[in-house]
Formats: sequence, structure tokens, C-alpha cells
Amino acid sequence: MLTLQGTVRVHQDGQTVTFRVDGCGRMTNSLPLRRFAEQALAAGATDLRLDLRHCTYMDSTFLGTLLQLKRAVERRGQGRFALVSPSPQCCQLLRQMGLETTFVVLTEEEPVEHDWTELCADQDADAFKRNVVQAHEELATLEGPAGAPFREVVRCLKQESEAKKPGK
Repeated sequence: MLTLQGTVRVHQDGQTVTFRVDGCGRMTNSLPLRRFAEQALAAGATDLRLDLRHCTYMDSTFLGTLLQLKRAVERRGQGRFALVSPSPQCCQLLRQMGLETTFVVLTEEEPVEHDWTELCADQDADAFKRNVVQAHEELATLEGPAGAPFREVVRCLKQESEAKKPGK
């Protein structure tokens, strides 16, 4: 069953970690996804896969987090980050954002059911805010018109953060 909130589940098989998004990939899913992926990479995982066949929408923070993870895998010099069987809605969003060639896309049959573990929302408010800013900074690095609006978003987020600091 698809949900508007969206859930992210994970399955690890050796050095390959597969995430499955059901419903919407949102900012609330981004930090748990990022933390699990970074811990898996640190523990020796080489391949990160994001199964998007049941994903109906991805917000900008979620997309920026995917870019962060793709670049994290690339910096290691081995392995790969791939989107698996993106839904038509995800493909359309990637085209609209100018990201259709940014990610490796694999088309696969739906796998036999794995033991999936649902990633739970993170309660660390400061880490959540940092992840939102970092995800948008990642999107702001995109060339051309795709990155332009995110450069403005980052400016506004940083300005808001500065205004909330004690003593201001």
C-alpha cells in the first residue's frame, strides 16, 4: 500500500545496500537514509541502490540527499549508486529537474520479497536542519537553470539560521 507520508526500507546483501521508497520520499526520510547509507559505506558496503518503483514523489531535500550519497560513493572510487526502476512520476521529476542523466538507472523486475527494515525518522532537530541545508547546497551545485533556484533557497536557509542564533 502506498502512503502519502512515504516510508523508506532497507535491505543489505553483502556489500550492496538497497533502499526501497514507498509513497513519497520526503525531507523526513532523508536524514535516516543518509545516516544508514554513510554507516554502511564506512562498514565496507560498495553499492547503494534506491528502488523507486513505488515512489510517487521526491521533495528537494530527498533529491539533494540522493546527490550527496551518489557523490559519496564516487569519492570512494569504487562501487556505484543507482536508481532502480524509477516510477513514471520519478522519471518525470528527474527530467524536469535536469537530472535524468545524473544517476545510473537500472530497470529490473521486482525482487522476491526481502527482509526489509523500515528506517525511522530521526529526532535530532539540529542534524535534521543541517541535512536540509546540505541537501539544498548539493542541488545548488547543479549547472544551468536546475541549480539556480536552489542557490537562492540555500541563501534564504542560511540567512534564517543566522537570524535565529542567540544574540542576534
